[in-house]
Amino acid sequence: MKRDTGVQVLLVEDDRDTREVLRLILESDGMIVTPASDGFDALARLEEIRRHDSHAPAAIVLDYMMPRCSGAQFRERQLANPAVADVPVILVSAISDLRRRVAQLRPFAVLQKPVEPEHLIATVRDAAGSYLATQTHTE
Repeated sequence: MKRDTGVQVLLVEDDRDTREVLRLILESDGMIVTPASDGFDALARLEEIRRHDSHAPAAIVLDYMMPRCSGAQFRERQLANPAVADVPVILVSAISDLRRRVAQLRPFAVLQKPVEPEHLIATVRDAAGSYLATQTHTE
């Protein structure tokens, strides 16, 4: 059953097929998904989203291993920008021990591919809910 959450999510994944599957999973829960193909594309889309809504996106689903600008490079740039540093990131990767490697990136969660749809949706909902609750209290 499709819910209309209206939660905006930035989805960063270099593999087109994987990006499409993840997009469909998130949209099946009523989320509004902005796809990006790598870290550079994601930085541009993040800036574009922020021009329209200073509290969006409410979460970022980020592949760790990407060419040109990796998930780690994107996250480092995001953390360096106070305007978007607090947007929660859910790292997704096929690397099994990624959680230990990425502590300095302060991800909200680390999910291993292949991701179970229900787990992805629940994690994004939790991340977005936490973020949006802090935005409501800061206004």
